[in-house]
Amino acid sequence: MTYDLLETSTAEGRPLFLYRFAEGSETWRFTSRSANWVVPGGSLTDEPGDTIWSASALSHGNVIQSGDPRRVDLGLTFPLSDPFARRYLGPRGSAVTTLTIFRGHEQVPGELVAHWKGRIVSARVEGVRITLQAESLFTAMRRQGVRARYQRLCRHVLYAGGCRLDMADFLVPATATARSGLQVTVPEAAGQPDGWYRGGVLRHAGLPGFIVGHAGTTLTLAGRMPALEAEIDDPAVTASIEIAPGCDLRRNTCAGRFGNLLNFGGFPSIPGRNPFGGSSII
Repeated sequence: MTYDLLETSTAEGRPLFLYRFAEGSETWRFTSRSANWVVPGGSLTDEPGDTIWSASALSHGNVIQSGDPRRVDLGLTFPLSDPFARRYLGPRGSAVTTLTIFRGHEQVPGELVAHWKGRIVSARVEGVRITLQAESLFTAMRRQGVRARYQRLCRHVLYAGGCRLDMADFLVPATATARSGLQVTVPEAAGQPDGWYRGGVLRHAGLPGFIVGHAGTTLTLAGRMPALEAEIDDPAVTASIEIAPGCDLRRNTCAGRFGNLLNFGGFPSIPGRNPFGGSSII
């Protein structure tokens, strides 16, 4: 019996779905079955050895074929307690998680078909479920590319792309000693003037959080970091973190704080009015 014959059969098919999430060097594998599933080596070209796919109460919506890229997105549903899905409820920074869904039949574990491919773009809690929203690969391919903007401030994202700075060179080991809402007390932050870490990064257990405010020992985060909050609230644990300075995208900050003027992406000397049409440039 082959995959094609099982697909056209009216009663003998026993379909299953395999979900592979990949983020950097990490990979998570789940199956829609009630028990773990082993895929023989060689069944997938990028996985030569036998792989174990963990049973999960995971499901996805209908896969739609459409010329409108906004209609081919896919929702995936997890239980609220699922530890993998809960990773997406906190700040994610610039990390990209790709998703590939394979379809097969239990009778022929070595025959799998790529059913859908895309990336995770958002997460939300709906009652006792967590729904991850995934964007199709073709949606990203059809999207208009990013263009350089002619502006006074730097157009680059700090520690990424055209900025060319390595955040590892600026991370400072620190300790989070208390919290109140989105505010975290970090004694080491007082070693720099107020605002130094605004727009920077607080990293805990490998996950980044965006800093939107800095005054003395207090750093204000853009969103919650549940794992960090749990460590701060536990008196038996020292909440070790790392913090990296932020940038206000100005020329002087780029040169003085980072020594990165060669990669500055702004045009601070442009006129305030358009000399050709009279309208404002920015």
